[in-house]
Amino acid sequence: MTFYKQEMHAPSWMDELFFEKVLQKSEKDPNLSVSACNLSPGSKAGDHIMSAVLRAVVQYQSHGKQCETSLIVKTLCDGHIRSHVEPLFETETIMYETVVPEMERLLRTVRADTEFGPRLLHSSKNPTLVMVFEDLTKRDYTMKYSQLNLHEAKIAFTKLARWHAASMFLADTLPAIKTPNKGLLNMAQYANTKWAANIALVAKLCHSWPGYGVYAEHLEKFVQTFAAKLKQTYESSESNIYNVLNHGDYHYKNMMFKTMDGITDDILLLDYQISVWGTPAIDLIYALYTALSVETRDNHRDELIKFYHDEFASVLTKAGYLKKIPTLLDLHVELTKCGHLEPFWTCCLLPYMMVPMSDLAEIQKDIQGGVDMSDVDKLKKIKLAMFQHPKYTEMIKRYLPMFLYKGSLE
Repeated sequence: MTFYKQEMHAPSWMDELFFEKVLQKSEKDPNLSVSACNLSPGSKAGDHIMSAVLRAVVQYQSHGKQCETSLIVKTLCDGHIRSHVEPLFETETIMYETVVPEMERLLRTVRADTEFGPRLLHSSKNPTLVMVFEDLTKRDYTMKYSQLNLHEAKIAFTKLARWHAASMFLADTLPAIKTPNKGLLNMAQYANTKWAANIALVAKLCHSWPGYGVYAEHLEKFVQTFAAKLKQTYESSESNIYNVLNHGDYHYKNMMFKTMDGITDDILLLDYQISVWGTPAIDLIYALYTALSVETRDNHRDELIKFYHDEFASVLTKAGYLKKIPTLLDLHVELTKCGHLEPFWTCCLLPYMMVPMSDLAEIQKDIQGGVDMSDVDKLKKIKLAMFQHPKYTEMIKRYLPMFLYKGSLE
């Protein structure tokens, strides 16, 4: 996971006048005036690749008082992926402005009060797609640079269950919930080649490990079939036992954590760009691999799936859902049907999630100040170091037999 160096430089239009208009609206004061703003990077290397995230500390005067606030600004970055990102921003705007507030409102009515993410203060398409959020760090939320333990996983899976249940309840009365209908496929034209290269790299590594040649052969076939499998999973909602609105990108780097006495007390969610109406297996499999630590996943997978389903069914029951509530067996059928997502995410994304940059001392020196995305040699060096890291190779060697025996590589 790398980022553009040029993302860290604010565009010329992001000035005092821009923030003045934002705050006049959010503070409901047409006479509010901004005196100064200080911009800095809003994320660390590896936190995102599709957008520029900046933090703005703004001084302003409102109702005769001098005030200061901190805002997070998310906008498109220039570069070869820009055209692929624009539809994702449009999806995220719908989610923040329409869908998420309605889901939170429903949950309050059934006494399952849930805050999903930061408040959106402003969104605009001119001069470019941009969103301005509250800065959650001012409410003591921080990023966490390791995957989730069991306690944290239960908080995250509670929120996911409530998100899914609320979306299912509202689907017939809030058409916007079904509007996101491609999710990850919006990135396919840009990302398919990269995903194929990652799977092929794992296959190549298998050839170098004694006894793993058979898995290499299956992965080489998987390179040829994964795109069609993804398309079927993300587009064929009518054939599913049931559907929900998937967050779509439910990994730990898209979460912010509030702790009390060193223990996580709450988690808020970020980045609704690839949300999609479809099987709940999309979110659950993604979360199992990209949010949870290896230890949590290996030791508590089935426990967490049932924990999630119990909360999902409870919310629907409290809300008075009149249709049949999907059973735990229904959920497991969906997870089995979408089993190909398990080797896909394990090969394509998991190394970036489980191997911290701090473990790669030599690479760490190379990426100070960001990575030039046009530097192909450096990107290959970073990727190879992650895929060959002992934390990843030990895990993938254990998982490949499981994927083969379950039919997930077919």
